[in-house]
Amino acid sequence: MRTDKDGAVETAPWFDPFTRWMLIIMFTILAIIFVAAKYMDVHNMQGGGTDDTVNAMASRVAGAKAAHPFVNLPGDAQVGAFSVANFFAGLIVGHNWKKLFEMEKKD
Repeated sequence: MRTDKDGAVETAPWFDPFTRWMLIIMFTILAIIFVAAKYMDVHNMQGGGTDDTVNAMASRVAGAKAAHPFVNLPGDAQVGAFSVANFFAGLIVGHNWKKLFEMEKKD
């Protein structure tokens, strides 16, 4: 964190209102995905997509043991959560590209 001439802490230059709202929207959508995944799990609903089928088939052919994800969400909810997080991360980085990577001018 930076401080100004008076020693007061400045806010991060990339944390503007756009970034704040994008993060709020992203976490709201992710919360909805996680709640829906928990609902599916509680009611024993199958939401398997092609990823589950392909991964199981590839593991059988390769003789490898099945991989366990960091966060286990049923069906394609895991892919959806990953896609939502990446979409908003791209929006935020794209919006703040100059602020993040522009060289500071020395006076």
